Amino acid sequence: MRASLLALLLAPGLAAAQAGDYFARVDLDGDGRVSRHEFLERMSFAFRQMDANGDDVLEPHEQHLPDAGTITLAQHHERFGAQFRRQDADGDGYLSRAELLAPPRR
Repeated sequence: MRASLLALLLAPGLAAAQAGDYFARVDLDGDGRVSRHEFLERMSFAFRQMDANGDDVLEPHEQHLPDAGTITLAQHHERFGAQFRRQDADGDGYLSRAELLAPPRR
């Protein structure tokens, strides 16, 4: 994924972190850990906002990025699902506060 698109998709989370407790905004059920589903829900916020026609496909004109390629919601979830697995340092299938707020792992 292009770094610029990744930054755009993460921007709502960065703004929330500055405005309050980002972890609490991602932990939808309030159980003190973030599931893959919760992570994908939060990471898909910007995708849904940009998907003007609601077809689960971001066309280049919807992304407002020069030379952007088309990306589907399924592809978006696949990429962020992989990021979730990388962030899950202890491999328990959930992100702790420390894992979620840690710098992105490669």
